[in-house]
Amino acid sequence: MKEISMHVGQRIRLYRKMKGMTIETFAALIGKSKATVSKYENGDISIDIETLFGIAKALEVSVSRLIDYAEETDAVAEGSSVLSGKTRYYMYFYDGRRSRIARNIIEVQDGGQENGVFDANMYAYLENFERYDQCKLLYHGAMRRYDTFVNFNFENQNNKVERAFLYAINSFSHSGRMAGLYCGLSTQPILPACFKFVLSPVILEEDEALKAELMVSKEDVKALKKMNMFVVSDHA
Repeated sequence: MKEISMHVGQRIRLYRKMKGMTIETFAALIGKSKATVSKYENGDISIDIETLFGIAKALEVSVSRLIDYAEETDAVAEGSSVLSGKTRYYMYFYDGRRSRIARNIIEVQDGGQENGVFDANMYAYLENFERYDQCKLLYHGAMRRYDTFVNFNFENQNNKVERAFLYAINSFSHSGRMAGLYCGLSTQPILPACFKFVLSPVILEEDEALKAELMVSKEDVKALKKMNMFVVSDHA
């Protein structure tokens, strides 16, 4: 299937770029020509199993990270409020340093493990949702699902120091859309940070209403001063 070769190629390009390697450098590392690597990344030719393992070793990832192909499905059925182990979710937060809404994709693998744990990837800081393989930051981790909460635990693949923790409140009235808190490291400066996010099974309109939902409000500040903690309720 051409789709599988294209998916593997996109994964190779993504991990290569995350490691800051040029095609020339990577080609020399795996003993292939630049033209061959380019064909691999574009999905123009299939990759034999020995070469695939060599590529995974050079990129310092497991082979499973390169071949995690699955047909895309809707994240949540219409009217459902519980994450059902499907594939793609759209995550938004407001980046005050750049005065813009940041786009992200969380991809949850089909087929749960024990105790409701699912493998998950997060593609952060996207210019558009169509090319999530061109993310600025890549995270691997897991999703855990409970009756009223969903949490994610991620590790930055380019900076092992950073781990991100996301807690979201399961919404029972908005077709799977959830509000929550993200805790991790900020960039410029690199310091511990916590901010609000919205997770949705469908792409949202990036309007003033969404911006207001993502920004720290006067009510948030009032509650912070009263309880000495940052709390997010379900306004999604």
